[in-house]
Amino acid sequence: MDKKENIETAEVKEEKYNRDLNGWDVFFFVLPIISIIFGRLAGFEYLRSRYNSFSAFFVALILYPAIGVFIITCAFAGIVRLFVNWTKHTRRKRLTIIAQIGIVTVLIVLFFAPCFFPIDSHLWVPGYKPFTYHFRERMRAEADIPAIRSWLRTLSKEDCTGETIRLPSTSNPLRGKWPDSIGWPKSLKIFNPGYVELDLDENSNPKVRLTWGGPPGHWGVEIGMEDMEIPPSDFSQFGEYRLPLEPGLYVWHELQ
Repeated sequence: MDKKENIETAEVKEEKYNRDLNGWDVFFFVLPIISIIFGRLAGFEYLRSRYNSFSAFFVALILYPAIGVFIITCAFAGIVRLFVNWTKHTRRKRLTIIAQIGIVTVLIVLFFAPCFFPIDSHLWVPGYKPFTYHFRERMRAEADIPAIRSWLRTLSKEDCTGETIRLPSTSNPLRGKWPDSIGWPKSLKIFNPGYVELDLDENSNPKVRLTWGGPPGHWGVEIGMEDMEIPPSDFSQFGEYRLPLEPGLYVWHELQ
């Protein structure tokens, strides 16, 4: 009889525990992890580099603080849930919430750690590193480099002045107005940069530089002949982080 009662008591406790767990347990546990993956582990940077729009840059400036606030809110809400209903929770429920609070606290530390400690990993630090890596892959997949280089060979030295040409937007925000002084190829126009610059490399061969962005930050790609020198990254203020794509071609991101 005692054994049967113990079994029934255990079943009642297990049923109570199952009822005690609800959607909030999943919410406060899963969403902070998703936020870290999307916000810190380069998820959003991939989308930003994929669409390569200036508006996405401002979305990122809003998104990162919002993710931090959300994770902190989850930790605070977990603490409130734990102590407000302490006497009503089963022991396993309390342990579940404590585990959630502990994991979310670790996520908070990991989220803000790069703001105070140098963590050199392109998969972790938000901003220029993950963006530039993903942007390079986009250029690798979409840029017709042979066609661009064939066009560069048709330019004279007089065309390559090193002047930065701003491409003002027309009525179509996805299309810039290219100057008529040069026959710009379709292989460049499809990227719709904000600025374009024609210059000569160290071998006096033409090269082209496409730039996107604005005052908060710029990024782009520089394309020259195969023997064009690719300079190392300049990590000084307003320098450039550079990633080679192939000989004579690299992507870059401005540092603030």
